[in-house]
Amino acid sequence: MDRTTAALTANIATLADLLAEAAKYAAEAAEAMAAGNRNLAVGTLLQIEQTVPDAKTIMDATFALHRVAGRG
Repeated sequence: MDRTTAALTANIATLADLLAEAAKYAAEAAEAMAAGNRNLAVGTLLQIEQTVPDAKTIMDATFALHRVAGRG
């Protein structure tokens, strides 16, 4: 596997892991809301507050790497 493919593979795997973790917390927040515990729901979402920008950064880097590699 060439370096670009390895980097893309690692980025996508990391993105999948981040989003899976975020989905877990979002589901927990939804459960808390359904149980009438708004404070717990919102507090649970704080666990993923930085995940969204991090996921966007990884996704942007993946797209950029793919574009740049396609030029060569």
